Amino acid sequence: MSVSYIPQAVKFILWGKSAGRCQYRGCNTSLFEDALTKGEFNQSYIAHIVADEPGGPRGHLTRSAELKQDINNLMLLCDTHHRLIDKIDVEGHPESLLIEMKKEHEKRIATCADISHDMQSHIVTYKANVGAHTPMLTYESVRESLLPTHYPAQPAAIDLGLSNSPQRDRNDIFWQTETDNLETQFNEQLRPKLRKNEIKHLSLFAFAPMPLLIKLGTMLNDIQHIDVHQPVRDPKSWNLSNHGEDCEYIVAHPEKPSCPKVALNISLSATITNDRITSVMGEDCSIYTLTIGEPFNDYLKNKSQLASFSVAVRKLLNEIKSKYGSGMELNIFPAMPIATAIEFGRVWMPKADMPLIIFDENTGFKKAIEIKNA
Repeated sequence: MSVSYIPQAVKFILWGKSAGRCQYRGCNTSLFEDALTKGEFNQSYIAHIVADEPGGPRGHLTRSAELKQDINNLMLLCDTHHRLIDKIDVEGHPESLLIEMKKEHEKRIATCADISHDMQSHIVTYKANVGAHTPMLTYESVRESLLPTHYPAQPAAIDLGLSNSPQRDRNDIFWQTETDNLETQFNEQLRPKLRKNEIKHLSLFAFAPMPLLIKLGTMLNDIQHIDVHQPVRDPKSWNLSNHGEDCEYIVAHPEKPSCPKVALNISLSATITNDRITSVMGEDCSIYTLTIGEPFNDYLKNKSQLASFSVAVRKLLNEIKSKYGSGMELNIFPAMPIATAIEFGRVWMPKADMPLIIFDENTGFKKAIEIKNA
């Protein structure tokens, strides 16, 4: 425990750099509020990394005296971690480790505090069962993905998902139930705030079957200030990079043009062969394909690739509509990343584009959702 005097000015600077939170890695406990009673009082401890006397934890014959009032040698800690590093496990907490913890914490606080006051963003989450799996998507799991360009506008997400649904996407009732819930939640939780201009920016995190993501995209169609986040597998992240190579989106035109039915094969995260589509639609179907050189499930890495996808889709929808007219139904067979599914819906124009019939893969393609134009 400290025995030396620490100037008040040094204490204030340490409190400021730590934002009044425990600097032990992974703790971050507020040191001015009791977790149970919510009463506000100072419950912090100031610990020396190199003890202020040679016989103390990590003490040194000469450096202890030199560093006893040096802010770079001081950590703000909770009672638990103060005892841990100074009494219970001194050997497990060498000087180098504690310096790393202190720098990490203060860098994170500085990054958060440097964000401009007008860069707030409302976090929107949406999840639905995918096969046998129920996605885990919470405010706590995604909030740090806003940094360093935005910060959460409120301490909770606007959640559009249906909680604890027993329905699975192999059941026909799943699609109607989930669609009804999505429309209800959107109209009750999000639309009023948007109409009142209470939201300046949205950060969207979603994990659901493709048809529902496309549906969500159509509802977000005219919202300009939105970041659609993509779960990237390698390296694991919810953020697309601002840098990186673009990719070429390839359009394959129908071998049988001018058929009474038309379909769009979107083969980005996997390859959908046309025979799987004709097994559902019949042979009298004109099939357009939007793909890339080598489809795979983690191809989408940067924002440039997503922007190029939006342009390619807009051009292709215009081309198909000019050929078949805005009244013809366009059947969508998607194998695509989450963000591209949402962007597809956002690109679609309800007053001008063809109505959509969206299919889902579940032991063969089945019709899941209809999206009508205006």
